[in-house]
Amino acid sequence: MLVLHLGCWLFAGCVDQPVCMAPLGSTVQVQRLSQLGIFAGDLAQQTPAPGVTPYEVNVALYSDRAYKHRFAIVPAGAQLHFAPDRWELPLGTRLVKTFYYPTDMRDPSRGGQLIETRVLTREGDGLRAGTYVWNPEQTDAFCSGGNLDVPTHFTDLEGEAHLDHFHVPGTSQCQTCHDNLALGLRTRQMNKDGAFTDGSVNQIDHLHALGVLDSAPPERAKLVDPESDAPLDQRARAYLDANCGHCHRPGGQAAPTRLFLDLDSADPGICRHTPEVDGATRVIVPGHPESSELLARMRASDPFVRMPRGPTHIPDGLGLALLTQWIAAMTPMDCP
Repeated sequence: MLVLHLGCWLFAGCVDQPVCMAPLGSTVQVQRLSQLGIFAGDLAQQTPAPGVTPYEVNVALYSDRAYKHRFAIVPAGAQLHFAPDRWELPLGTRLVKTFYYPTDMRDPSRGGQLIETRVLTREGDGLRAGTYVWNPEQTDAFCSGGNLDVPTHFTDLEGEAHLDHFHVPGTSQCQTCHDNLALGLRTRQMNKDGAFTDGSVNQIDHLHALGVLDSAPPERAKLVDPESDAPLDQRARAYLDANCGHCHRPGGQAAPTRLFLDLDSADPGICRHTPEVDGATRVIVPGHPESSELLARMRASDPFVRMPRGPTHIPDGLGLALLTQWIAAMTPMDCP
């Protein structure tokens, strides 16, 4: 994976401007998340207000172990348009995502620490992104330019306590990943089974029943859960699609590299020459994870080298283990 341009989050002194949103039906931008009318009751409980629809994705983008609440707000009289791949958002649609850490990841019901809530609004010229950072009291979140570190504390799935930080990216960096795309609202991500109050067992059928989605054809692509018992190749390719494919795809930010890691690509870089990283000079060397640059970049501490590109600083242990197993299971070959 070749190095792309880096954003303001890498450089001290870079100031990102707050991008505040207006409540639906208003043009007056507000400073507090509570003023947007997205949540009902105690804001920290993330209970959606009427007209706000929660949803989940099959494979979340890794964000330094943070968990996420996701919501969609579709204007009255409009619907999301189903497509075999990326869904179309009508004007005025809002996507809301709150990043948080459970106090104890072994028991998320014990509550946790809310970090930031991002709001994406579909406007005439694309997506407009704003960030609201939660106060220490967890009573409200305030419009922010981002590019700041929030101290975090949590216990992981292995029972280890962590005192760390989460970097809220600057507002100038939103398009670096999104590129005017709603990353999660695509069929392969939204085709997810669950238990819904209307009796639906599939999220796409549920959204259609609610009237939020205009159709629900029976033939649907799906990303498998990387932590499931699905075939190893499917799990690895799903991970790469969700964590790398939004940039490493035709037309994406990393398209000039010609290294495509989305699920639609036939070749994820087998024996592909690449600038050296930690002694590795090929993206993937089948049978040899220790010689594969893909993994070297994921482990790298240098933000100019590390992939996936973004404000993370904690290596994704589960992702590394999965891709290491995947490459090791490939038929070994000597790359020419």
